[in-house]
Amino acid sequence: NVYVVYPYAVMAAFVLHDVDSVLATLYSKEAKSQFKRRKEYELNRKFKDELKNLSIEQGQILVKLIARETGKPCFEIVRELKGGFNAAIWQTVAILFNNNLRNHYEAEGDDAAIESVVQEILSNGHFELQR
Repeated sequence: NVYVVYPYAVMAAFVLHDVDSVLATLYSKEAKSQFKRRKEYELNRKFKDELKNLSIEQGQILVKLIARETGKPCFEIVRELKGGFNAAIWQTVAILFNNNLRNHYEAEGDDAAIESVVQEILSNGHFELQR
């Protein structure tokens, strides 16, 4: 499952970094809002169908890996980009699927098994990390 979702986590970190850097250059609230809408539309078109086919366990691992790659839980990312109300709604949906967007990544704790697979992926060159 880690092999399946790790590329999405790396892409999410890359996109988030890109979005943050573009938003830092925009000063008007409307320009920021318009940029976020366009980016969301583009990402939905590109990834929505693929991500809908993930299993619940893969979704749980993806949430953890996004937290690993970005340094912050998915809930914080959604809250920053879409607002607290939307973050609360997505958290509720996540809980219905036995997930938690507030999860942090603990490489030496609960997520040690995931971390060992990620290290294997990186050491074997199965996936080139782009930061």
